[in-house]
Amino acid sequence: MKTTKFSHLLFSLVLIAALLLAAVPSTPVYAMSAAAPQQSTSIGAADSASSTAAAGAVVCRSITFWRNGYRVTVRVCHRVHRASV
Repeated sequence: MKTTKFSHLLFSLVLIAALLLAAVPSTPVYAMSAAAPQQSTSIGAADSASSTAAAGAVVCRSITFWRNGYRVTVRVCHRVHRASV
């Protein structure tokens, strides 16, 4: 076997091995789900429950759409006030 053929074969095997390793996810499956749990309170209101009840909570959602051939994700957040009981 010629040296060039051997190097091409070795390169091909290394490339296939790299592609196989890249196909295996390094994160758990539950972390890759589309409906991942999101933090529903703001950072300032997360330290005490009384400030969360007084100020309300911030709820965020991600909106994904196609624009000029690109996928664009916009994060929309709004404050939810606690209803009077």
